[in-house]
Amino acid sequence: MIRTAEAASPAPTKLRLAFGLAAVGAVCGAVGPVVSVVDGGAPPAFTAWPLLAVLALLPVGVAGFFLARNQETTAAAVLVPAGVVAVGRFLVDLQILRDPVGAVRPELFRPTTLATPSVTAGLWLLLAGHVLTLAAGCLAATRTDPEGGRAERFGLPTTAGVVAAVGLFMAPFGSSDAFIPAGGPLDAPALALAGGLLVTLAVPVLAMLAASSGNADTRRGGLLGIAAVLVALALPGLATAVAVDRVDVAPGPLLVLGAAAALGWSTTTKKEHDLELPGRRKLDLIAASLGVATGACAAIGALTDHLNVPEGVPAPTDYAARLLWPVAIAATLLALIPKARPAFITALAAVPLAAGLALDAVFNATRVPLVEPGPGVWFTALAVVLGSAAAITAALAGAVERDEEGTARTSPPLPLVATNLTAALLALGAFGLPLLEAPDYVPITAFGLRVGSWGLLIALVAVLAAIGLALVSRPGKGAALLLGAACVTATRALEYPLTESRAAETAPGPGLWLALATTAALLIAAAVRTTR
Repeated sequence: MIRTAEAASPAPTKLRLAFGLAAVGAVCGAVGPVVSVVDGGAPPAFTAWPLLAVLALLPVGVAGFFLARNQETTAAAVLVPAGVVAVGRFLVDLQILRDPVGAVRPELFRPTTLATPSVTAGLWLLLAGHVLTLAAGCLAATRTDPEGGRAERFGLPTTAGVVAAVGLFMAPFGSSDAFIPAGGPLDAPALALAGGLLVTLAVPVLAMLAASSGNADTRRGGLLGIAAVLVALALPGLATAVAVDRVDVAPGPLLVLGAAAALGWSTTTKKEHDLELPGRRKLDLIAASLGVATGACAAIGALTDHLNVPEGVPAPTDYAARLLWPVAIAATLLALIPKARPAFITALAAVPLAAGLALDAVFNATRVPLVEPGPGVWFTALAVVLGSAAAITAALAGAVERDEEGTARTSPPLPLVATNLTAALLALGAFGLPLLEAPDYVPITAFGLRVGSWGLLIALVAVLAAIGLALVSRPGKGAALLLGAACVTATRALEYPLTESRAAETAPGPGLWLALATTAALLIAAAVRTTR
């Protein structure tokens, strides 16, 4: 019997078309830097085209590996994340066409004068590559199957997606070179800002959707596709820091690469290797006890001195330690409510938030001779340790509960998706922008390198993770996660009224209004989750 063209299966044909488009798009992305995107004496800061070529071909190479093994669903799922992220990358590269001087892309070109260089064919190849990658992703998405069985655990991939988003939101490198200014998406011009934010928000959403898929092939391909995209996004900035003088390594790319490794590792984790855990009631009791101890240590830390000053010198007012009070109250109350475990876990992220700000003040003060840490420092640090142990124990209790009762996948309603995405975007500004402004006052933000920045960064990651998990959790659990995140953002907002007296002529910063707006959005999202 002669096989006609009509007898061919349409799904593999569509997949091979998607793979072909992705391959051509990857070649365009690899050739563009070789041709050069601008002229006029603005060469790349270093010879980056070999690295950029490998990174452009990476997602297609991963998809081709699975396609050669006839794992068509996995191959299709690998292409989808690159297609989604291509929208944001198109806008970022389009900024070069609009204003090359305002686009900071040292791997593609480095201006040597203030004159505006003109674009060349290389830029059009890059833009065409993004369009083809987007088309390939759209075609491949029709070949994936999100159903098919019970969803695997999605905690690690979702958390990795949130960590990657934080890394993408940060500057890709530090720089003292005037022609290579360092900055994240918020420091970029309009088109690059829009593209950077799209990529930043898309990554955790893609990770959550891939991890919650009931089809093992779709899950594996989606997570590996995201990991490949993250490697392609992180390595240019890291390579620039290594290869170019007066450019330093920043934590952002390292967070992104760590998230990519976690996503790749999560595809190899086997359920049969899971540890046997104690009973749920015992774990809940331990978590509650640790939570109460956390609240007690935070309260003692707020009451006792954080600094020992020489005799005869008046002790300074410790404004930063005042934030430990709301943390102590929230941790203690939520620990005593049996049904509030998701809110309890998320709200504990406020402990490093408050402790980081208090310890930052101590770190700066102890630079003065004869000034030493006081007993309040050790109680504050102990609160962080106990709070971490409480969160881990409560999370283990939740894992036992899921094993006993099963995991039900739910489709989030569109109003919930809208409110959660709004809250996530507001949270980035709430923790990344100053809460308090005053003359000669240097505020602490999540994307700095101070001691207090790490506490804010942990709190931001916890809030974004709760927002993502609430979309796929059961209504009651999802609402509790959002309420816990609201406790964290409310704690962030309370920093202003509790510490405004630390400087003269203080005024609310944009972070305060965004923290209040984030709290309101989270409360609305919790209400939407319960009504649905």
